[in-house]
Amino acid sequence: MGVTVRAQRHDSFVCYAAERNLVAEGFIDWASLTEVANSYRGDMRSAYRWSAVCAVEVTCAIVHGEQLKVLPSGSDRMTTTRGPHDVLRAAVTEYVDSSESLDAGSIQRVANVNDWATDNSADLRVIIGHCLASPDVVYGRGSQFDQWLSFALGPNLEATGLRVGGLFDLNFAAPLATIMEISEDELRQIWRTTQEMSALVRSGELLELVKAAHVLSIMLRGRYHDLTAQEYGRQVLHHPVRRPVLPVLTGPAVPVPYEVTNSEHMMAQLLWASGFAERKHHERIRLWAENVRLVRMAIRAEFIDLPQRSSDDRALDTAVDAAKRAGVRTYSRLIADCADLMLAMGVGALSSFVVNGWPDMYVTLGTYIASRKEDLGDRAARVTLENRRRLKRLAETPGRITPRFEP
Repeated sequence: MGVTVRAQRHDSFVCYAAERNLVAEGFIDWASLTEVANSYRGDMRSAYRWSAVCAVEVTCAIVHGEQLKVLPSGSDRMTTTRGPHDVLRAAVTEYVDSSESLDAGSIQRVANVNDWATDNSADLRVIIGHCLASPDVVYGRGSQFDQWLSFALGPNLEATGLRVGGLFDLNFAAPLATIMEISEDELRQIWRTTQEMSALVRSGELLELVKAAHVLSIMLRGRYHDLTAQEYGRQVLHHPVRRPVLPVLTGPAVPVPYEVTNSEHMMAQLLWASGFAERKHHERIRLWAENVRLVRMAIRAEFIDLPQRSSDDRALDTAVDAAKRAGVRTYSRLIADCADLMLAMGVGALSSFVVNGWPDMYVTLGTYIASRKEDLGDRAARVTLENRRRLKRLAETPGRITPRFEP
């Protein structure tokens, strides 16, 4: 069945890249993108771990990636947002398209996920039990899953309901009811009851059922995203909450690593930190988006470069100098706070994205073989260009992406 309960130490967000030999055009899931808005609700040190990590990864992807689209779900409901998430959508509309479109295979993929979840309901019941009672068993020590869930059903309550029409996705009603050991009619009644948001303020059995249904729904949507990526031969980098139910990858495809320079990662942290220069939530999002736009344009115009440096201190100096050249407002206190926060979270430096190719995807294997055969001298001659375009090359290799962090 391929579902295991195991501690995992890496964090991720969701992003697709387009078919090879075309202009890179990727998908990014709304759950990951909105972590940027979530991270700016309080001061920097109040951001929960997944929010901070996803915000930095999303920043890195937008700065160095190509045109992105919000990942389509398995329903015909269009993306709807309000408040800070609307501000975020408007702020990144230049390079993140929020229009959704379903393909002919979406109904079948939803059915496949429903069948799989129903067949494995006992295992999924164990997983959701661990998530709610002892999440570190599933996600690893210090995951801060509880903070993420409290945010989803607290400050994000209205936005969560708008996104999928309720606090969980009724496309997966049948397996959700089976896993939670209630009837589908009872599940739908809970869904209707929680349309009155005040109902969740009350503690008790209703709240526990909604928590379980909400988390399971997000996990099953992630499995749907994974099937979509595999079917189209594209890439997906999942939000961390979805990892426990993803299909196990098997087959001849060889993992292909793509290094991120230390100055690229410092730039992503710097850009996230820069948003905290504003006091108001909406203005923080807008400032972050504007600074991302400035650096993105400067990199494409080859006005700045972010190569690998011999130390983190030199990498930070390079990123700060590049940000100033691009017109970003930089603040030393915020940069220091961001570095301290990342160390406190045990995140370290993002060292690479590793593409674990889909089974039988010859492009992944071919890309790996080509990179191994390439003459060392040619690689040295191209290193400056690759420093600027490394993440763009991800579009050439389909598969599931995992970010790797230094200890």
